[in-house]
Amino acid sequence: MNSAIGAWSHDGERRVYDSVIVGAGVSGLLAAYELLRLRPGARVLLIDAGLPLERRRKQATSPTGGYGGAGLFLGGRLYLGAATLPVTAPVTAPVELRPVISGEAYLRRANEVDGLLQDLGAQAKWQPQPPEPLAQAIARAALVGIEYVTSYPSRLLSLEDKQVALGALRARLEPQGARFLMQEEVAEVAREGAAYALALRAVPAADDVTPPAVPARLFARTLLLAPGRYGTEWLRQAALALGAEVAALPTTFGVRLEVHAAVYDSLTDVNPDPRLQMTVAGDALLKTYATCPGGVVAPTTRYGALVASGIPQLARERRGATTTVAILAQPGVEGARGAWRGGEDCARLLNMRAPGRLIVQRLGDARRQQATTMQALAANSVQPSDPTAQPDALHDAYPDAFWAAFEQFLQRLDQLMPGVTHDDTLLYGPAEERFWGFPTDDLLQTTAPGLFVAGDGAGQSQGIIQASVAGLLAGEGMARALASETTHRAQ
Repeated sequence: MNSAIGAWSHDGERRVYDSVIVGAGVSGLLAAYELLRLRPGARVLLIDAGLPLERRRKQATSPTGGYGGAGLFLGGRLYLGAATLPVTAPVTAPVELRPVISGEAYLRRANEVDGLLQDLGAQAKWQPQPPEPLAQAIARAALVGIEYVTSYPSRLLSLEDKQVALGALRARLEPQGARFLMQEEVAEVAREGAAYALALRAVPAADDVTPPAVPARLFARTLLLAPGRYGTEWLRQAALALGAEVAALPTTFGVRLEVHAAVYDSLTDVNPDPRLQMTVAGDALLKTYATCPGGVVAPTTRYGALVASGIPQLARERRGATTTVAILAQPGVEGARGAWRGGEDCARLLNMRAPGRLIVQRLGDARRQQATTMQALAANSVQPSDPTAQPDALHDAYPDAFWAAFEQFLQRLDQLMPGVTHDDTLLYGPAEERFWGFPTDDLLQTTAPGLFVAGDGAGQSQGIIQASVAGLLAGEGMARALASETTHRAQ
């Protein structure tokens, strides 16, 4: 290896960095912060396919990618209670995905993140418990046997808080040696000797006249992959290509509901995305996911399948006539081998049944185990917000355990939102989420030396604080790896 590898060395198109971080969300930003705190002068490059901060601020819409990611740019709740990394659910998990931090050690790191954000200008008030309307909603859910998942104690950052903190964080990182390469994505990544080699390609925005110039190749002594939730599939492929161990988790599968918006208003007026869940027999969890008040159903390609997604409309005056929410079953490892076997095949089966289109079925027809016809859909009081969806059957494409648990969950939801179980409620399929775990050491280094993973994309975190803690751990891990390599070369 070139002895100048610790600097930005140039050999034609060859550029070598101490650390390259893929993803400029909160995990990547906090990893860079911690790395430079522990190892001043390190040459750090952050790469992100999205826009830089100034351009994100000017966008009419805010995509999930770009400086600040989805959490710290679009979100804002800082949950400061107990948690673990990786996150855990009340279902069985692969044995190799052990918690790397929990208890008091996690809380110390979480408070460290909170202190840093306050120092950067995010001064939102501490909220020790939910406000009264939300507390009442939580109590009502508990009475019918549903857990309402909340994030308290917490601080809820305002738009100004987030913008100030993100700008201040960049202002600290750049003078210390961090550089940003935005609107670029990693096209290829490979191990070359003791370094990681990355080939990039430009991702021009809609208003770009010419695409930005891209270095032909980059090299990194250490590499952190932190692409966020919607980079999970890419992360899996990259980790496997680099020789890291990847553990497949059971597929989370189900349907997306569409109901009259008024039915869901009692919940979405309090919280636009209420997260409700129920543990069911056979090692599984049934849960709501991605509630979109006044939103629409949209077909989206993910994991090689066309699935039903939702697009919210959070501006109340622009909301449509319906609300859509996914109802998903999350089996554990044991459940996926038993009563919940076959859930991973649902999306492919339904895609074959209606190529290029989602399937929509009336709830009443699903219960009677009959396909929905075009005529029945035309007369339905809830009209599909996805005009391309094909009326057909979903009831025969899922394991029996799903429909039994789904009906139980829906009946409980109906006690909170009368009308959700009406025959005219629409079901769209498939709905699916796939997850992979990445076995790591306590500082998030994978089984491939010098390769680290962090954040929501790696399945470690849910929310700003957890993703930030993951970033701090990975930053410390990269600093140690660089120090170890320097010591080894000196000997």
